Amino acid sequence: MERKAHLVNWEVVCGDKVNGGLGIRKLTLMNKALLGKWVWRFAYDKEALWKQVLVAKHGLENHGWRTKKVVGACGVGVWKEILKEADRCWDKMVFKVGKGNRIKFWTDVWCGDSALSQRFQELYILAANRNALVEDLWDQNVGEGGWNLRFIRDFNDWEVEMVGELLQALRDFRIIWEDDSVFWKGGGSGQFRVKDAYSWLDRPTDVIFPKNKIWMERVPTKISFFAWEAT
Repeated sequence: MERKAHLVNWEVVCGDKVNGGLGIRKLTLMNKALLGKWVWRFAYDKEALWKQVLVAKHGLENHGWRTKKVVGACGVGVWKEILKEADRCWDKMVFKVGKGNRIKFWTDVWCGDSALSQRFQELYILAANRNALVEDLWDQNVGEGGWNLRFIRDFNDWEVEMVGELLQALRDFRIIWEDDSVFWKGGGSGQFRVKDAYSWLDRPTDVIFPKNKIWMERVPTKISFFAWEAT
């Protein structure tokens, strides 16, 4: 049987219809998205039995948001493969402050889209405790509560403005008597969705595809497909 060259690149075929593809899922990326959901669920779910089993087997780190790395005799299995997607998944997760006892003030992402240590690098260097939790820098005894930031020295005149910017960023955040939690910033609902994760992993190109002219509701699919192939 004669083998012919593909008329359309497979990468294009697997692209979303909005971007000129047929919407066929790539198995590799779909698998990563499904594995990422378990990373999310471990951080989000509180008392699920499967989570308790993993905690008993592997232990916890990062104030309970993750299990320890799977090593030694426990180094082969599903959870080890899931953990390979942990860092990628956490890039799209941010913390929601409750009690503040499981979130690091400077290095976790909870106030804005990046860690305060990155946005205020000069102040982070001067912090008395760079590993402080959010609750450590909240003073409940000041009126209705307020931030009590601690640094190793007094500020120079040019540093005072940065402190004001930091306090401005913190203005809408306060400790409440609820557990700290996480939410997914890859979708509008704040909840992890495999579809959103897949779209994030399969980042589209900047090429504008005339989808409304190709995939029209009243045009038979085979005709639309022919038009798509011609593009």
